[in-house]
Amino acid sequence: MEKKKQLTWDERHPFGNLRYYTFLDNFVGVTSLEETASKVALRVLKHHLEEALGFELSDEQFIAIFFKVINLGPARPLGAWSFQYGFVVPMQKTLQAHDLHCGVKEIFDFFNVRNYDNRHYNSLLLHVPHSSTSFPVESKVSFNDLDDEERLLIDYYTDDLFIPEQTGVKIDAVVFPYCRLFCDVERLVNDPLEKDGLGISYSRWVDEDRYSKTLRSFSSLSSAFKLYSDFHTEASLKLIEARGNILLIDCHSFSSVPNLLNSNPPDIDICIGYNDDETRPNKVVIGNIVQYFKSLGYKVGINTPFSNSKTFSVPSKYHSVMIEINKRLYMDERTLMKNKEFEKLRKEILALYCLLLFSD
Repeated sequence: MEKKKQLTWDERHPFGNLRYYTFLDNFVGVTSLEETASKVALRVLKHHLEEALGFELSDEQFIAIFFKVINLGPARPLGAWSFQYGFVVPMQKTLQAHDLHCGVKEIFDFFNVRNYDNRHYNSLLLHVPHSSTSFPVESKVSFNDLDDEERLLIDYYTDDLFIPEQTGVKIDAVVFPYCRLFCDVERLVNDPLEKDGLGISYSRWVDEDRYSKTLRSFSSLSSAFKLYSDFHTEASLKLIEARGNILLIDCHSFSSVPNLLNSNPPDIDICIGYNDDETRPNKVVIGNIVQYFKSLGYKVGINTPFSNSKTFSVPSKYHSVMIEINKRLYMDERTLMKNKEFEKLRKEILALYCLLLFSD
């Protein structure tokens, strides 16, 4: 077999980037990210492309795209970084063929090597604020007193759906033990929804008879606020005491029928929400969650029908993402019973945590 000639710098390209060409030589014949001593460099490139795309690629997808790029060869007459111009348009076309889209800048950045991992977490804190149907003993209200409109507001079984049988260092949970109508721990102090009776303490006008209405209150503001403060303290301490970087998952469900919070529910199976601040996860984290549920056949909304995610005021940094599940996926909203899909959905949600946590 004829030995491949090792080209000099000038023979490669008089103004070219030697490191780039050497890089390509090293990866000729690569068929897997595990079959080369340069797999770390490949992983870095894969990581950076995923940053541009906003979600992760399989090894097979990446290798196919990578070969499509390197087989094009450099554009020789354009100068030191001319190889970039040789693959920008074909790279875009290749990505689009895989139903992936990114711009010219992102493709240029593909070869700016960075080695870091901000897509995984040491621990998860599952925040479940609205699953309970219970009221405090001293309350004069019980679940049996609620009307159909009010019952639609409860996130039934979200504690069962989201929380694994065993919690520990990697996955912990904080669950509010009382019904949200008595105290809604997700509301803000002086919340804008207070005017609609949907603040920390719920109240609403209901028909007493044909001619009059009465104000129906579920708790006093003082009793609700005490529970509110205690719960926020508990959740904040868990965030502070968590080791390493942590992701708070705000666990919810939403009604598929019109209700006091959403008069026109969209045809969405799962809603992913996040904040536009320092608690927002890396876009690949968000993209992975979205793609995960889409791959299972669910119709996913991003910040719709609900937006943002719960945060707590703590000195430590953390990320927060909301996952809202359409109740029709796992229960009968008329009988309030779990349906036959409940266990399947539960296993899918628990499997998602493996994508979010650092592997051992």
